[in-house]
Amino acid sequence: MKKLKSVADIGIQVRHIRREQKVSQDTLAGLAGTGARYISELERGKETARIRELLKLLDALGAGLYIMTEAEVVEWNRSTSI
Repeated sequence: MKKLKSVADIGIQVRHIRREQKVSQDTLAGLAGTGARYISELERGKETARIRELLKLLDALGAGLYIMTEAEVVEWNRSTSI
């Protein structure tokens, strides 16, 4: 798990998940009900990324956005370590 510090970090993660699932930007746009241009801009770290659209994309990819305190991250890491 990586702490996301910028729109660029979010875009990198969205691109990684999309490519891992072998989904094109156009296909994802159709699944999420948004435009391929938005996905392209988000993946390139454009600062005007809209949160509502981001949440739709993540949902279409079967992913989510989670906000955790540092203590929760430490606890989550402990509980998931082998």
